Amino acid sequence: MKKLFAALFILALFTSCAYSEPVKHGQCYTESQLKTLDKQDVAGGKGTLFGKFAFTRDDALDDDAIKEIGFMTLKHGDFIGTHVHNDNEDAYLIIAGTGIFTDSYGNAWIVKPGDMTIARPGQAHGLANLYKDDLVFLDIIAKNSGANLESIKANPTGQFFPLEKLFDKNVEKAGAGKGVGTLYGKFAFRREQATDDQAIKEIGLMTLKPGDSIGLHSHSDNEDTYIILSGTGTFEDGSGNKTEVGPKSVTIACPGESHALYNTGTEDLIFIDLIAKNHALNK
Repeated sequence: MKKLFAALFILALFTSCAYSEPVKHGQCYTESQLKTLDKQDVAGGKGTLFGKFAFTRDDALDDDAIKEIGFMTLKHGDFIGTHVHNDNEDAYLIIAGTGIFTDSYGNAWIVKPGDMTIARPGQAHGLANLYKDDLVFLDIIAKNSGANLESIKANPTGQFFPLEKLFDKNVEKAGAGKGVGTLYGKFAFRREQATDDQAIKEIGLMTLKPGDSIGLHSHSDNEDTYIILSGTGTFEDGSGNKTEVGPKSVTIACPGESHALYNTGTEDLIFIDLIAKNHALNK
């Protein structure tokens, strides 16, 4: 009888895990909270793609614009095969090391820290590490369920944004005028130029000086993520909870949520700011 109950318990546990539904993700993940997920020979590539994720697309809700955020590592000689994105968008943002990025047309560029890349629906990309040091990069996947995919495919956009060609745009008192000091930004592109069909609206490399901040503000119909690259600070969520953040911390504010970021350290707080929108929410 005990064996029967044990078997039934294990079966029930397995069933609940197997059929568990995605749940709403949190607003802040520190490095210790990231989960490991490594993949082999990705997209016909070679070797191991090492990943540390705040959340993956398997965790995402249908309404989420940003489906996945991960810190990825490719070792020397390993690569992600060139592959097409059919209905989502994938950004690679280089953090450390040197690699080779390949786009839809077979163009190849050497990529280094600060360089940004993207594959929109209908576009292809690949990434290789032919150098001795680890290639470390952010991988962010987003999806706009209301997009006209044929329109996107008919109007392709650029895929490679080197650091030296990012454009500057600084904001005083960022966060609905509630912040302190200047938010310095270098952008691949901004939301003002984005089309309704694009999921990823804006990608910027941002800097807050010690003592400066982005004030607490809400997001009504888009998602805004801060991904810390260096420095230390404090993140505040919509419930007033404050968390100390540093390199590899990931934060996000979804529609209806608020957030703020304060540089409470002694060095520059440098982070990626990525804004995405799922227009299907409005339909």
